[in-house]
Amino acid sequence: MKIAKRILWIIVGQFIGACAFRLVLLPNNLVATGFGGVATVLNNLFGLNVQTMLVILCIPIFVWSFIFYDRKQVFYALLSYGMFTFYIGIVNQFLPDFVTDPIIATVTGGFLLGIGSGIIFKQSVANGPESIVGLYLKEKKGMTIGTFFIIFNTVIIASSILYGNITLIVYSLICNLICNKVTDMVIMGTTRYYVVHIMSDNYLDITEYITKNLNRGATFTQGMDTSNVTKKILVETVVNTQELVQLKDYVRELKDDSFVYVTQSSGLIGKGYPID
Repeated sequence: MKIAKRILWIIVGQFIGACAFRLVLLPNNLVATGFGGVATVLNNLFGLNVQTMLVILCIPIFVWSFIFYDRKQVFYALLSYGMFTFYIGIVNQFLPDFVTDPIIATVTGGFLLGIGSGIIFKQSVANGPESIVGLYLKEKKGMTIGTFFIIFNTVIIASSILYGNITLIVYSLICNLICNKVTDMVIMGTTRYYVVHIMSDNYLDITEYITKNLNRGATFTQGMDTSNVTKKILVETVVNTQELVQLKDYVRELKDDSFVYVTQSSGLIGKGYPID
């Protein structure tokens, strides 16, 4: 059942992505991203068939990933990439091209591409050969998928200066930025969580507020105040944006020498929090 659900989301995500690519970006002369963008550049420069180039470009990465990375990811990437290649050849036969103002096309294309990519990445699978590289860098180097695609797609879009209109290239860069921000938003969700560290003599009162009013857990860590060399208790908890405001207001009302610092969490797993 889990595999079937994952495959279903891949099919849905790639349909959305193919519609954005074929019906929004190409008709409005915006430079596509990913291997689709590479194929588009080659098509404009040398007249090479886009679908044929998509097949040829993927072979080296699929061979590398099959040997050195994750064969399960290769299966899902092949399925995903195959669905995208198939869709771009037929969607225009059923749906009309969305030819519009460049700004509207930029936002629409980036938004749809981001949703499609995010849906697939949320299944923890790659949506194509370039995505395998993105997942590899995320696991091994700590680079976010969005950051990888910003760099990768910026290089592709910049190469289109050989034939493209500079204004449309700028719009394409903006489209790429929107796409990657939406991708990260779909993967991580819209709710943001923060790790809060509080050093205060009123740590018991603060902890009671956290557990009873915010319904969150807290952890004690013994620390040392170097200004007067006295032991202090550091309270650590994780809250969302609304709870952070409430907690800061409560600590501020204590009117003591409490010290608070906050960092944004990049991912949470556990009771009371979404599983990434």
